[in-house]
Amino acid sequence: MGRATTTSQLRQGRFLYKLGMLAIAPMLLFAACSSGDDGAAPPPSSNNPPPSGSTANQFAYIIDAGTSEIRAVTMDGTTGDLATVAGSSPISTGSFPHDVDVDLQGKYVYVSNHDSSFVSGFLITQSGSLTPINPAATGSPVTNLAGTDATENQPHSSVMDQNGQFLYVVAGVGPGVSTLKAYQIQTAAGPGQGTLTAMAGQSFSVGVHGHRVRMSPNGQFLYVASEDSGEVYAFSRNTSTGNLTPSAIPKVTGLMGATDVAIAPTNNFLFASYTNAVEVMSIGPDGSPTRIAPVSTFSTNNNLQGSGPHAIAIRQNGQSLYTANINANTVSVFSVNTATGVLTEIQVPNPTTGGDPNFVYIHPNGAVLYTADTRQSSNQISKFTINADGTLTATTPIPSSIVGIGPNGIRSTIK
Repeated sequence: MGRATTTSQLRQGRFLYKLGMLAIAPMLLFAACSSGDDGAAPPPSSNNPPPSGSTANQFAYIIDAGTSEIRAVTMDGTTGDLATVAGSSPISTGSFPHDVDVDLQGKYVYVSNHDSSFVSGFLITQSGSLTPINPAATGSPVTNLAGTDATENQPHSSVMDQNGQFLYVVAGVGPGVSTLKAYQIQTAAGPGQGTLTAMAGQSFSVGVHGHRVRMSPNGQFLYVASEDSGEVYAFSRNTSTGNLTPSAIPKVTGLMGATDVAIAPTNNFLFASYTNAVEVMSIGPDGSPTRIAPVSTFSTNNNLQGSGPHAIAIRQNGQSLYTANINANTVSVFSVNTATGVLTEIQVPNPTTGGDPNFVYIHPNGAVLYTADTRQSSNQISKFTINADGTLTATTPIPSSIVGIGPNGIRSTIK
């Protein structure tokens, strides 16, 4: 049996499982970024990205779950069009890459591999192509090098600080409890650059099937959405040392199917996608989440077109929010009351995507939105223009010749 057939069958089983979970229980990278306060040390010099907020061209990286590879592309700073980086070729990751994290300074890319025991790591070259940090092993593993640490198996998501000094990884899928671990990145140029060292005392249990980990724009808070236990875990973060501390309110429960979180660019609201809804919480001084009152739950499926919000993103101005709905092949579009956090759905019928949109990402210019449509019959990244009022207008999808046969995520060198 060929590799493509095997991968497709595995994936199909996963989505049937998710559908089953949706049937029995009530079920984004966030993309916002601010100048914030993210560490006392200045960031390392950039390899290539333009200044924050610039519309200049930059690089982006797409993970392909169908072939277990990562692809380097250029991203037009105005139109958001993608094209393969000249002279680059897809590079192997671990099995079924699920999440991709890109250093804002344009130096490192880390890939969480759902069906492997390690995170893959790559250096970004001046041309935008990638070089494995660990070329001695297929997939460029940078965690769990001996393959013996069960708490690092099946990494699902990671997030880096703005200065590219620390990486936080959530791993563990299935009946076991997931683990959040912190790593220090070797930033010195030369051999070993980009390698990771686990930080002492920085390992935390985060429910069952930790799905996404996200950091607040100011770098002071970190959150994990745990899908099978229906929880969002909250941590405060020391921006100098990188150390995490569970918040006074360490978690919010009752969010079965929690898949992703997004944080308002003003760092005062947390949005969590779960079964057919988005839950809105205010953020306390230590990162503690509290459901807003009197209503905190906002349906993505008001029109029976938004089932299964699997990823969530908030626009850089904080005024609109989007969920990629994996069961409906749509995007739900909300306006955000920036004073109260209240959501209002503003686009019906819902814009449609390709099959199984697993990830949603907003271009740094705030004017283009992408969904990574993982179903291999689609083989595309859907692309939309974001209008002034936050609604979406579909444009020509990015084809498989650029994104591969199972695109599962996309991120650029500036968020």
